[in-house]
Amino acid sequence: MKEAHQERRDKAITAKMNKITKSTLKIVCGFLLLCLLLTPALGNYCATRGCCLGRDDDCNSIFPLQGPETLCYCDLFCNRTNSDCCPDYFEVCLGIKPRPLPQDQSLSKCCHNDVDYDVGTTLRVNCNTCTCREVLYGFATFQCTQIKCLVREEIIEVINENKDYGWEADENSMFLGMPRELGFRHRLGTMKPRPEVMAMSEIQSDAATMDIPKHFDAREHWPGLIGDVQDQGDCASSWAVTTSGVASDRFSIQSNGTMNMTLSTQHILSCNNKGQQGCYGGHLDRAWWFLRKRGIVTKQCYPYKSGMSLEMSMKKGNCYVPGKLPPLICPDPVTVSERYKTSPPYRVARYPREIQAEIMKNGPVQAAIHVKSDFFLYKSGVYKYTGLTNDTDNLAGDSVGWHSLRILGWGVDKLENGQSRKYWLCANSWGKEWGEDGLVRIARGDNECEIESFVVAVWAKVDPGMMNGNGHSNGYYFRKRRRRRR
Repeated sequence: MKEAHQERRDKAITAKMNKITKSTLKIVCGFLLLCLLLTPALGNYCATRGCCLGRDDDCNSIFPLQGPETLCYCDLFCNRTNSDCCPDYFEVCLGIKPRPLPQDQSLSKCCHNDVDYDVGTTLRVNCNTCTCREVLYGFATFQCTQIKCLVREEIIEVINENKDYGWEADENSMFLGMPRELGFRHRLGTMKPRPEVMAMSEIQSDAATMDIPKHFDAREHWPGLIGDVQDQGDCASSWAVTTSGVASDRFSIQSNGTMNMTLSTQHILSCNNKGQQGCYGGHLDRAWWFLRKRGIVTKQCYPYKSGMSLEMSMKKGNCYVPGKLPPLICPDPVTVSERYKTSPPYRVARYPREIQAEIMKNGPVQAAIHVKSDFFLYKSGVYKYTGLTNDTDNLAGDSVGWHSLRILGWGVDKLENGQSRKYWLCANSWGKEWGEDGLVRIARGDNECEIESFVVAVWAKVDPGMMNGNGHSNGYYFRKRRRRRR
């Protein structure tokens, strides 16, 4: 009996010791995990190695806490959703000091922007959905989807801190919370010019003999005759917006203000169906074919609706002005409008001086550009692609990544480092809240964004009498013909 009692006692003591050991191990592991979660690992990584811009796989350091062969990185590319940055990356490379843990914060809750959330809570953080989940030993953290967002705060900070980039970035609230793929598909829209279109002969002018000024702005040269910035909304219609915009400017200039009107983007978008995809993209050459063959009415007659409301998001709408004749009744019934036509488009030679000469003589031109992710972040300055957004993984498809602008002029900007940067002055189609009151200055002379690769212009069909005093004898015009209606 005594031996049996002693055996039970020994088992009880052993069980108790095991329980204490497990509890102690749990506490120790929890403490170590807490140290890893809340404080940077000991040692200098980026502080010793140095920081790198863009993606540089050689910009790394050994991270012994995760294994003798584990590497952490100090390049900008490390800061993705699946971060493999070194512990001191944010403080050393981005200047972001670690936020101290509030004394009253519970480890069983998740914290975002100094607010505690219970396990199971779901939040929208930028374009990702994050859920508070328990991960280990009662600790909780947010686990997020891994969607690439159009707006990235760390990119904005780096651009604004490095004055050598020559431009400033902003989160642009219209794009905040938008996935990168959605922004490219819904906010651009110009199809990449097809090979046969790129093969168009380039027209060269007498630019060599012209006196080209350092600065030129079509709005100042032709006051009151240049159209305002438009907003394409949630519709990939830049192909239609820039076509109607350049045509409007050319009519106003070549008629000496007699035909000073804004032509309808919606007419092109809704009725130009041949080979076009409406709010999912369109070809510039086919849009100009529509103006030459069919003609379009004024914006007052046929206002722009696509993308401007939730009901019209990504919808081109029905065509209310079909055929070739002027409408008996405009979509806006209190107005009337003729159909206005242009010449076939002609391609301007890709040399900057040729583009400048064309704008000086005849007005704004249309340019196709290839957009990178950081373009959406533009606020001011002279834009050049930074390489920070790693746009080597371009989305596939001719409709993705291409956009079009109106080039209004040019100039030279003085950077803070004392250097000068030449630029094109362009009107975008994202409204006046974006960029410099809706405008963007893009680096000139090195084909930034392919802006000098495909530039087109047209002649408006105006009565030759309107062109007197305009200084041009090669105008394109037509005579209105009255048609009998039964």
